[in-house]
Amino acid sequence: MPKQCPRCGYVNVDTANYCLNCGYQLLSSYPLSAPPPSQPSRTTLAFDIFTRNLSIIVPAVIMLIIEIVLVAILGAITAGVGLISPIAFTVVGLISSIILSIISSILFIGTVHTTVYMAQDAIRNVQPNLNASFYSARSSLSRLSVIAVILVVLGILLGISRSLTLTWIIVGLVGVLLYIISASIVLNRTMTITEAINWYSRAFNQDAISSLIILIGSIISLIPVLNLFAIPYTSILTYLMVRDIS
Repeated sequence: MPKQCPRCGYVNVDTANYCLNCGYQLLSSYPLSAPPPSQPSRTTLAFDIFTRNLSIIVPAVIMLIIEIVLVAILGAITAGVGLISPIAFTVVGLISSIILSIISSILFIGTVHTTVYMAQDAIRNVQPNLNASFYSARSSLSRLSVIAVILVVLGILLGISRSLTLTWIIVGLVGVLLYIISASIVLNRTMTITEAINWYSRAFNQDAISSLIILIGSIISLIPVLNLFAIPYTSILTYLMVRDIS
């Protein structure tokens, strides 16, 4: 028997656990004398969706593997050059750091965008499809061009900076805008950077906890291994926020 959402009225298939329109948790039936269950917080809902769709970590896993291989290759090249000349070792080491930072920034952008597409599937109670999400992300990647350029430039600064912690935090803060704009693209309401900043301000006023978690998740997204969990969860939570808050 189809399930009608008590919050928005959308008629869902009988196997749906969450409303495909608004994400409201659905029960098999609602007693006539009892009110519908209270809506879980976005943070709780995002965690529940994540734990039921662990395949959403695959893009982050692929990114981590590529970065490990790159570090190994560039490290070997730098070490080899170091046997020839100390000066060459310094120069090649700097160049390797810049190259790694640029590639890592590009990988991060693609990973987040792909994961947000997979998050949309998971939220709609559809099995996330890596291939379809990747091609959708690739076809709409040009709409992330401005934020991508900013992140790549910051990535270069991260590669040559002596203040790694400060630069890393700045990149993480800008990453919040990446998550927001990516979610807006997936939802077919593409935001500019200015619009994303204004949206985050409104979102913070309406749901400060979720907004802070998105910020923290964006920063943790830059930490290897931890980002295997931070990127998927932050993608889901950001999608829910952008969907619900205009």
